[in-house]
Amino acid sequence: MTTMSPSIGRAEDSAGPCHLRRDRGRHARRTPRLAATGVFLDSAGVEAYIGSPFREKTFAYRKPLTCGGHMRNRAIVLLVAFGLIATVPGIAFAQAQGAVAGTVRDVSGAVLPGVTIEASSPVLIEKVRTAVSDGTGQYTIVNLPPGTYVVTFTLPGFATVRREAVEVSLNFTTTINAEMRVGGLEETITVTGESPIVDVQSAALTRSVTQDIIKQMPGGGSWIQMAASVPAVRPSVTDVGGVLGDQVGAQVQAHGSLNGDGVSLFDGLRIGNMYLSSNLTNMSLSPLLFDQVDVQLSGQSGETGTNGVIMNAIPRSGGNTFHGSALVSGSSPSLQGSNINDELIARGARESTTLKKLFDINGAIGGPIKRDKLWFYVTSRYFTNEYYLAGLFYAVDPTAIRRVEDTSRQAFGGTYTYDNNGRVTWAINEKQKFTGWYAYQYKVDPHWLLNLTTTAPEAVRVTTWHTQLSTFKWTYTATNRLLIEAGVAPGASPDTIVAEPDRINGISIQEQGSPAGSPLGIRPLIYRAPQGFDFDDRLPSQSFAAALSYVTGSHSAKVGMDMQRGYFWRGDNNESTGGIWYRTREYVPNQVTIQAPNAGWQNNLNYNLGIYAQDRWTMSRLTVNGGIRLDLQNESTSEFRSQPHRWLPNRNDVYAEVKNVPNWKDVNPRASVAYDLFGTGKTAIKASASRGVEQDSIRYAVANNPANTLVTTVSRVWNDVNGNFVPDCDLLNPQPNGECLIWQDLGFGSARPTTFYDPRVLEGWGVRPWNWEFSTSVQHEIIPRLSASVGYFRRVYGNFNVQDNEALSRSDFTEFSVVVPTDPRLPLSGQTLGGIYDQNRAVVNRNVVKPASDFGKQRSHWDGVDVSIDTRLRNGMILQGGLSTGKTMNDICDIVDDLPEALSGAAPTGVLPLAIAPAQSAEFCHTETPFLTTYKAVAAYTFPYGVRVSGTFASTPGPVIQANQIYTGVLPSLGRPFFAGQSTVNVVKPGTMYGDRLNQVDLRFSKVLNVGTGSLDLNVDIYNAFNSSAILTQQNTYGATWQNALAVIQPRFVKLSARWDF
Repeated sequence: MTTMSPSIGRAEDSAGPCHLRRDRGRHARRTPRLAATGVFLDSAGVEAYIGSPFREKTFAYRKPLTCGGHMRNRAIVLLVAFGLIATVPGIAFAQAQGAVAGTVRDVSGAVLPGVTIEASSPVLIEKVRTAVSDGTGQYTIVNLPPGTYVVTFTLPGFATVRREAVEVSLNFTTTINAEMRVGGLEETITVTGESPIVDVQSAALTRSVTQDIIKQMPGGGSWIQMAASVPAVRPSVTDVGGVLGDQVGAQVQAHGSLNGDGVSLFDGLRIGNMYLSSNLTNMSLSPLLFDQVDVQLSGQSGETGTNGVIMNAIPRSGGNTFHGSALVSGSSPSLQGSNINDELIARGARESTTLKKLFDINGAIGGPIKRDKLWFYVTSRYFTNEYYLAGLFYAVDPTAIRRVEDTSRQAFGGTYTYDNNGRVTWAINEKQKFTGWYAYQYKVDPHWLLNLTTTAPEAVRVTTWHTQLSTFKWTYTATNRLLIEAGVAPGASPDTIVAEPDRINGISIQEQGSPAGSPLGIRPLIYRAPQGFDFDDRLPSQSFAAALSYVTGSHSAKVGMDMQRGYFWRGDNNESTGGIWYRTREYVPNQVTIQAPNAGWQNNLNYNLGIYAQDRWTMSRLTVNGGIRLDLQNESTSEFRSQPHRWLPNRNDVYAEVKNVPNWKDVNPRASVAYDLFGTGKTAIKASASRGVEQDSIRYAVANNPANTLVTTVSRVWNDVNGNFVPDCDLLNPQPNGECLIWQDLGFGSARPTTFYDPRVLEGWGVRPWNWEFSTSVQHEIIPRLSASVGYFRRVYGNFNVQDNEALSRSDFTEFSVVVPTDPRLPLSGQTLGGIYDQNRAVVNRNVVKPASDFGKQRSHWDGVDVSIDTRLRNGMILQGGLSTGKTMNDICDIVDDLPEALSGAAPTGVLPLAIAPAQSAEFCHTETPFLTTYKAVAAYTFPYGVRVSGTFASTPGPVIQANQIYTGVLPSLGRPFFAGQSTVNVVKPGTMYGDRLNQVDLRFSKVLNVGTGSLDLNVDIYNAFNSSAILTQQNTYGATWQNALAVIQPRFVKLSARWDF
């Protein structure tokens, strides 16, 4: 056994003890000693990188250098952080609730201090919340769950004022002012009026998907689908009516944010597993669980570290009366049409992905265990979605070497989900409340990663999730002014991704497909059995939260913390497939590959900790919100032991843990103002500025894990001379023997780091990638319960990183130009495009991820405008919608002057792609998209006799178009063959060409019946009602098939459902 131990190195030069000087091109740069990393794509297609230099059989990592008082500063930071945690009981439940605030005056207009204000509602297990107006007559009641309230004002010597039907929503401060006249307390004046629809105290941009919208609108019922109804939100997956399931891996973005910067909250507590940015959950939750889903887009307070989209799901609770719901929905292929028209056929489309089966059954019930003391609410769900893959079929004989499709058996994918969860609400006493929620979900996908272009249905794996998630919250209303909250959200999302025994039909074959011009027309496909690793993943996580709020009326101050921690352990094996596969061309063998996986390796999120303080100060019509947040994040890898394997029987090495990858520290200020323009509560001017940081869980730890430097796969040329389809050679012998040539990688089984991370991107204050978001908006109440808003938003990114191959200098690249094909569809048709680079010598790569500022200035920003309307109309009418438009600017001209390889589009962890792969001209170093506009609306109206019509509309920009032209031979401008034999160049400036827009309309027709004390909704949904045939992805390789359709929106189909509420 070889033990790999860490070593610590130090380098000095004239620049100082912490830096090495290296000059290249026009920039002289300082480069500290590096932590080394390797890069690979695992069989699930997940990028991983790792770090540490090695010598022969000794693997070591170099601890990032520290300078001056760095270690002392770290100790001070940690002491301060944990001191604050000890004195402040927790994370801020991220605007999980609403508030009521206002000013109390007498009939002369003088303010009234000392007035007792009570907010009561059936949604409060404690029945009532109380506040007292301060010396300015102002009051605020915070932490109110969404619902309808009665607000009363009492003061000795004055008549009691009662305001009924006050609606409270998440992230919204409902302004209720009162005018009191002299009288007895026994005299009550009841005031009627519409609830305010303009929040004059907050500049946050929030859209709420209420229970009415969830119930009445057509949709799949998932978080992503609910959030996608907001005009500014763009999901990463396009679905129609839930055909693709709950899209648990989908991401959302808004106003130029990044997909990974979104955050998911449940009842204000952060949830998510340890994949990628930790903002996802494998849970597919029942639509009957949600009371409201709040989508916050901008103006974030100090309670969160992100500037991305925040989705906060508020669960339903029990009550003093029993109530419940049952929901059944489904569809079948007989209820779906086709949207393949002549235009699509001309663009290579013959079929689209279509529905096989869609079935969803939900049940929920809640009520009192003990009235006013203990409530419960439970839900249960079974959900399945199956869909046919266009153009892909099962094999007639799955064991056959020459695969023949059985066109009577079309391939299909889908998931099957069983979900059960329960929630309790306990009023411990008049001041303390506890809520607990637990969910267990079993889900299986028998066709994991089934894909038309790469994998046959007999060569996919089965993925199984056994997910558990829970939240526990304690609330203590110590006084009318002091509120203390604390919570924890433990979760576990283990999964297994394995090859089922009945799918092992022999050794896996990877067919390369027929060459151009071949009459056989065989397409590339993996078949017979799965390739690569089986996985056993464990992803436990815990989120902690606490906050202390002090509310005086004019002031609402809060201090708190939030923290997430967990780990990602992966056990790799390929025992089911033997770790071997063949490659063929038109079914003739040409290569054999063997694979020895890493066994078990672990990446740790030690802490993602935020500590904040903020205050809201209302001065007459002006409200100022200010906050400051300290964000600390630390990741590491655990010690790792490589195990012997069939193909590496002598492998048994130990790799030391790697710490502080990264160890980030950031201070993020937040500020906003809101001004009640006319003092009527109907028009508000708002502005905000917020600094947020990149969200991450274990990506950087994965990128620096020694396990990922191991060479686990090796191929060799195989000439099947005797035609028996068996490699007649000793596969363990790396040298040529029998029918096999030499191993193509003699480092098989050893560690080979190829990508390194500069300590300056991993450790320190203010080195984490960040973005500033600025907004200004006007919101106005047009008529009662109808408002409109217009807002301008700007997002600016900073702390860019780039990947620099230090083995290459500027002189190791030759600039050349190409002639763009003559085609009227190309903006540069027939013109010469220069500024393209080709490597001119072979080197041993030494890729380093380092600050982009070493090479010059990189810029990226987004500017846009939102226009929206929001109604809370009575008489069964809902109308919400608007538009969101914006443009993106990226400029890397400074960078590519000194770093030509940046134009390749390669982007490891922590690096934003500088160019769209495969290659880009330096003439395109500055790009600006046009304004890309999204239109969305949701509407519902109830006619007489219980007939309701509702629908959603979305119009989104089409996919970006590239034209990747392949150039071969010797170009006059280069004067030699290409370094790699050919060069693929995108001859369209990024962000200048887009496909046709996607316009989608979904409709629901309902008949509402009164059943006892409840109601029964009978629904007919029509998804993609006008049968759009929009192309979602197209062929970007230039040639005869350029812009051919690769994926088309699902065609129109009908879904039937029934919902009983009692």
